[in-house]
Amino acid sequence: MPSYLRSSLAVMLLMLAAFDALAADLLPATSSDQATVRQEFIDAMQRIRLREPEPPDSHALQVYVIHDYLIAARLRRDLELKPSENLDADIDAFLLAHPGQPVARALRSEWLASLANRRRWDWFLPRAREVADPALICDRLAGRLAVGDTLGLASEALNRWSLPQKQPHECEGVFAWLRLQNLLTPALAESGARAALAAEDPKLARQFIADLPGARSEVLLQWAQLLEAPKRALGLLGTTPAVPVEADALLAGFNRLSRSDGGAALDLLPRLLARPDTTPTLRAQLQRAAALGVAYDHDPAAVAAFGDLPLQTVDGDVQEWRVRAALWAGDYAKVRAWIEAMPANLSALPRWRYWRARAVAATSGSDAAAPLFAELAGSRDFYGYLAADRLHQLYSLNAQPSADDLVEQAILAAEPGVARAHALFDCDMADDAAAEWAAVFDTERPAVKVQAAHLAARWGWYAQSIITLAQTGELDDVRLRYPRPYPAEIADASKLTELPADWLLAVMRQESLFRKDALSRAGARGLMQVLPATGAAVAQRWHLPAPHDAGLFDPLLNVELGAAHLKELLNRYDGQLGLSLAAYNAGQAPVARWLPNAPMDADVWIENIPYGETRGYVQRVCEHIIAFAWIREVEPTRLTVLLPTVPAASAVPAAAP
Repeated sequence: MPSYLRSSLAVMLLMLAAFDALAADLLPATSSDQATVRQEFIDAMQRIRLREPEPPDSHALQVYVIHDYLIAARLRRDLELKPSENLDADIDAFLLAHPGQPVARALRSEWLASLANRRRWDWFLPRAREVADPALICDRLAGRLAVGDTLGLASEALNRWSLPQKQPHECEGVFAWLRLQNLLTPALAESGARAALAAEDPKLARQFIADLPGARSEVLLQWAQLLEAPKRALGLLGTTPAVPVEADALLAGFNRLSRSDGGAALDLLPRLLARPDTTPTLRAQLQRAAALGVAYDHDPAAVAAFGDLPLQTVDGDVQEWRVRAALWAGDYAKVRAWIEAMPANLSALPRWRYWRARAVAATSGSDAAAPLFAELAGSRDFYGYLAADRLHQLYSLNAQPSADDLVEQAILAAEPGVARAHALFDCDMADDAAAEWAAVFDTERPAVKVQAAHLAARWGWYAQSIITLAQTGELDDVRLRYPRPYPAEIADASKLTELPADWLLAVMRQESLFRKDALSRAGARGLMQVLPATGAAVAQRWHLPAPHDAGLFDPLLNVELGAAHLKELLNRYDGQLGLSLAAYNAGQAPVARWLPNAPMDADVWIENIPYGETRGYVQRVCEHIIAFAWIREVEPTRLTVLLPTVPAASAVPAAAP
């Protein structure tokens, strides 16, 4: 057979195999054999977690693509229950067989920690030369000290001790050795304390200060007090100008007070400026902090405070927040002037282009502003939609589907790492699945990642699909970026609360990116990121099942509770979506502080939300609502309808205890 025919036949066979693989992936339950082995794997992992006896693995399980994860889980369990030299040898062999692979990462970390706890430095030290975990770094230092390997140890230990962060207890022995060697000098202790104070960590700074003699510690303790109780400490300095203070300490305390109570900082400012040791540089920095503080607090004095600032203090934060303060005050002449004074890279952002158009409309008329709004009105974002509303134009989502190559996706699906990621995702091991996925695709070309995004979406792995597509910059495929998962759960919650399904999907996308196992640092759980205390209170009021922490990961209950919580907020704020979304993200207490004294345009109110995360959250959810309506091929609700005029604080009832 000619070589070109052999080559073509090989390509055809590969394509047929790839199509077979993709077809199997796309079947609702794959095959009965695959479903059986998947369930066997899940049951085996559960027995490991519960420390239950295990039957032998079937042949199908032994050849399952993620069987190695089962082996790793057993090794981790045995390591916790009864570590031994034989087990160490088994773990070492497993790690050598899976170098750098995701399946080995957690096992390696736990094994190294176990070796250190057992003081098996002969095993630990050769295998811990490259570790990033702070506790393991400290273990390595302790191990070197224990075996007498002290060449360069003092320098490395001092570098670790000097870091402005709380150190693991594993470092305590090495730090004690440094003290015995008289290496923790007052100069080093002072340097560490100053670094901690600069990082606004007075508690850590006090640990360094404990190693300083009294005379050298006083000035640093004063700095710590300025961070811990800024109003009281600054008040003392304002009334006793003869008491010395370092400029950096005074500014640190004033910055902290300005962020928490801008009015109090502004009141203290004249007395601090009158101190004889206040230099021109410090004066300017204090004025800047005070102006920002009252802007965050929506204090009417903010516009004047920004107007009095020296030119050298006008950085990016000042340029943005003085415009926001002018918007809050309704001073559109200053809004326009201050935006036009921004550097080009800042004024060119959609945010400030929109507000410049609003300022031109207010100062020169709608005809003058129309071309400026028109330049934005075709954009698929919050400010583009606001501009379209001003011109009464239809929204433009500029949707363009990305290439959807089934052959390429089938080839990708057959890659071992991708196959493992798929199996792990099917077994609800999303973090492990994401690690396998990243190992394959992090360094891939954008065109390959686009096909990977389509493949993940076909599996129902929407979070990974959206993340992978975003990495390519291919943001115009709106349908791929806005799936509509959990239809039954959304329908039930929508019926329960009478909230539009698009609103619930929008909140879900922003909160969890459709990950049912999402867990925030604050403890919020599940698709709608419900806090346990909030979930319990809402469940009681709505006569829903009382959720335990794990129950909040159940999609049906989580979506119902999140929807009910949002409905309660909408009821409290008389249907105000902007206020309700801000409270869903930041809580009702901050929203109460942010309410205006008089009715205010919603776009102005949202722009002045002091928390950048919450401001972006409200804007993104509104964008998502419009996109989900477009996916359904219906005309989206206008932002002018979604975001009516924000009422005055006096018209909003106080929150219930």
